[in-house]
Amino acid sequence: MWPFRHVRWKIVLPYAVLTIALAVVGSFLAARLVTSSLSDRFDNQLTEAGRVVSDSVVRKEREHLAVVRSVAFTEGMAAAVQTGDAATVARLSQPVGANAKVERLQVLGADGKPLQTMSLTDPETLTYAPLSAADDPSAWPLVQKVLAGETDQLGDKYAQVVQTSDGFVLYTAGPVKSGEAIVGVVLVGTTLESFVVETKTESLADVTLYDFQGNPLVSTYVQPQDASSPEADLSMTDASLNTVIPGTSTLIEHRSLWGRGYDLVYGRLEVRDQAVGLYSVGLPTEFIFKAGNTTRTQVAILFGIGMAAVMGIGLVLAHILTRPILRLVKTARQVSAGDLSARSGVHSSDEIGTLASTFDEMTEKLQKQHLSTIRALTSAIDARDPYTMGHSVRVGQLAMMIGRKLQLNDVLLSRLEIGGYLHDIGKIGVRDNVLLKPDKLTDEERHAIEDHPRIGLAILEPVDLPPEVIEFVEGHHERLDGSGYPHGLKHAEVSIIARIGAVADMYDALTSERPYRGPEMPQKAMVVLRSEAVEKLDPDVLDAMEAVLLEWERRRVEEPELTGFRLPDMHPENVAVPAGARPSGRS
Repeated sequence: MWPFRHVRWKIVLPYAVLTIALAVVGSFLAARLVTSSLSDRFDNQLTEAGRVVSDSVVRKEREHLAVVRSVAFTEGMAAAVQTGDAATVARLSQPVGANAKVERLQVLGADGKPLQTMSLTDPETLTYAPLSAADDPSAWPLVQKVLAGETDQLGDKYAQVVQTSDGFVLYTAGPVKSGEAIVGVVLVGTTLESFVVETKTESLADVTLYDFQGNPLVSTYVQPQDASSPEADLSMTDASLNTVIPGTSTLIEHRSLWGRGYDLVYGRLEVRDQAVGLYSVGLPTEFIFKAGNTTRTQVAILFGIGMAAVMGIGLVLAHILTRPILRLVKTARQVSAGDLSARSGVHSSDEIGTLASTFDEMTEKLQKQHLSTIRALTSAIDARDPYTMGHSVRVGQLAMMIGRKLQLNDVLLSRLEIGGYLHDIGKIGVRDNVLLKPDKLTDEERHAIEDHPRIGLAILEPVDLPPEVIEFVEGHHERLDGSGYPHGLKHAEVSIIARIGAVADMYDALTSERPYRGPEMPQKAMVVLRSEAVEKLDPDVLDAMEAVLLEWERRRVEEPELTGFRLPDMHPENVAVPAGARPSGRS
């Protein structure tokens, strides 16, 4: 089984199987325990929905009262009503109504005739229009009571459900007084259609409002599209009327609407301790099954989340435990692939830490031995010509400094170093009378010299070296304009490794003693390289070379392994790069 190939899964899988088993059993038991009380919860939900409807009508009436008082006590309102100044009444009352977003607002004179009417037509833009003139507010009982100056235990304001020409409206009325005299009436109303929609949203149940004979006035029920039976009769039964009308107790009744079962709770709609109508709220009985399914789903989700959390913790712990091992495995693979600079970096006091530190020490020794062997080989190559003693080591070190300035990673830096050490290994195959000739080379001798990258590749072919090292050996004499050798590569065909190698090799050749010329000063060598940058060398690499020039010349002075045949006055302070002519000579 493939997961058990990894230590992490060997830890996690048994743990996961046990967790899943416990989650399944726990989900089943918890679901049964919770769903057993759903019937009680359903009844409680229905009763709570009824209470929300009762509270909603009380709250709505309080909102009405606040607007009634604001309009009635607006400065100048009583005088305008008393004189029948409809324009002033409108100017004073409209802002109050709009700010409160009332649906209906009327200001009546002492004769009960409207001086100002407002009906909300667009709730989003708060657009109002006048009410229909077909209604006569003066005939409404609550208006008559206010105009007659009647009061009850709660004061001189009244509420009533009124049937108007465009539907039923819950109105609240209050007097406009001038001194002690009642000069008019303020009416604030909410349509029952909007009221039941609002209460349905709050109670999460369908709402129906009735008159005192049990006839439905408005309702939020919508006949289902898939219902086969005709529209249901929402009228209250005699049993419901006989129970609800005499008192304030509620009644729960099961009814079939559109072929579906509903439970309805009935109650009295009371405002200011007086019944203004009856109501019912209903929930489909399938709600209880949906709730059961919802509960089971919630329990499953809860246990799923718990299981995921436990699994996540298990994975995190497994990751923490196996991360050092994985890092060690990754490092071992890097070393196996030829990257001897790779280190695990694992530091801990346990057995894994001991293993990792031992492995890192072993790899570090192996890298040193590898580099020592390569440097010994390059020293043997350079020893053929005392004038180039240390050239390969310097090229490797300088290439690494340039690469670091170009922000190459550590792996590529180590490849640059080794590539520099080995870049001239092919000169083993070049005869001494050609390699050490102080005079101008013939074309045949030049071809023999230019063949040394190919010879180097042939020598290194049996050795399993990284491709970047081979790129250095093969391409350090390639030029961007195609004038280089051995392949005459151009532009993008020349890798960054080869570009760095070309600059490092040319600079060290120019600043080192040769049998056919003396060493150039660093500044003049850079002038030569800059003149080549137009077509042959990479300007970015030259910029990096110039950036490390001072540090490089200081190293050549201070580090014995980098010292070659140089003029006595070549010191780091002479490395400025002024403009100048390119000196003649071959590298």
